[in-house]
Amino acid sequence: MSLDQSDARLIREHIARIRKLRGYTQAKLSEAIGKGQKYIGRVETGEIDTPPLDVLAKIADILNCPFSSVFFTDGFGDTVDELREKIQKLVETTDDLPTLQRYYRLLLISRE
Repeated sequence: MSLDQSDARLIREHIARIRKLRGYTQAKLSEAIGKGQKYIGRVETGEIDTPPLDVLAKIADILNCPFSSVFFTDGFGDTVDELREKIQKLVETTDDLPTLQRYYRLLLISRE
C-alpha cells in the first residue's frame, strides 16, 4: 500500500486518536495485535509509514471500529461548530431530493 506522506500522516494521527479514545496505550495495542510493545509507537511516529492492510484490520478490530474508519479521517479534528458548518454547506449545495433523503437516513442511522 502506497500513500503520499500527508495521507499516511493523517492515518497515523487518526489511529492515535482512536487508540486514546478507546483507552489503549501504544504498548497495550501493540501487544493486542501481536506485534510486541513498540510497534504502534513506531507507527504513530512515522518510523513505520503505513502498516500493512492485515495489520490495519487487526488494529480496527481491537479498537472496535469499522476497518474503513481507519482511513476516513475527515471531521475528526473539527469542533462542533466546524462540523455543523460542513454539514450545512453539504445540504445547502444539494438540490437532488434522493440525495438529501439519503443524507437524512444516514444521519438517522448514525445516531448513537
